[in-house]
Amino acid sequence: MSEPTQVKADLIPYTDEYADMVRGWIDSEETYQFVCRGKNFPPPDELVKSWQREGIASFLLFADRKPVAYGELWNRPKELAVEIAHVLVNPYSRSQGLGTKMVNLLYARGAARPDVAKVLANVYNENEFGLACLLKAGFELVSTTNFGGGLRVVKMVR
Repeated sequence: MSEPTQVKADLIPYTDEYADMVRGWIDSEETYQFVCRGKNFPPPDELVKSWQREGIASFLLFADRKPVAYGELWNRPKELAVEIAHVLVNPYSRSQGLGTKMVNLLYARGAARPDVAKVLANVYNENEFGLACLLKAGFELVSTTNFGGGLRVVKMVR
């Protein structure tokens, strides 16, 4: 696995033209569960479009001029935070450091905001790959969550 700092990639704002592609990256029941606790695989056609709401900024990671990962930043103003959510990597690009690269770039984007003191993420207990990705990006496990049986990780803004 390559180190994420060695992966040349750019973070760009998501547009709906990529919705079907991103949905296609949910290639198994397990991935569907890990990304959004989805049931009844395959996911519905409108899934990714349903994630686009006020207070959520969605991004694509491009490497070699192709989209390879998707992720979101959710505003959490009461916590002086943003939350990283719905991180998904193209199945053909997994295990190359791109998930960690995506998390690092999302962190940098959120941490640059003056109203943000921390960046957090929630990951489901059984999602070992997601947890490893977040820990590799410098997040620390701080608690369990009340929602969906998961773990909360945090990285403070310095």
